[in-house]
Amino acid sequence: MEKNKFEEIILDTLKNLPDKFKDKIKNLSIVIEENDISEVLENNKDVRTKYTLGLYQGLPATKRAGRINILPDKITIYKKSLEEISRSDKELEKNIKKVILHELGHYFGLDEKKLRRLGY
Repeated sequence: MEKNKFEEIILDTLKNLPDKFKDKIKNLSIVIEENDISEVLENNKDVRTKYTLGLYQGLPATKRAGRINILPDKITIYKKSLEEISRSDKELEKNIKKVILHELGHYFGLDEKKLRRLGY
């Protein structure tokens, strides 16, 4: 998929978030990396998958109370990994949305167990 279309799906996903969530997202960047970072994360990677689809880096909203001078949060989306697990453009779009929502869940303080229960 062309990078412009990939970016468009991410932007549409963010635009369609409920206002109560969208209004709480502050100081967050979303970056698209072409390749996976498998080698870097090898020791921290989820053993159930060989792909890293997305990565949240930052301080979850649930731990921000009373803190000042917090560095910006960052979500990295790994384009090639998402393309490799998707059999069609339609499935790729679905997977991009799911990864964005999953990583935003981390931004809002949800752990892996809770996100999996929610279907993300």
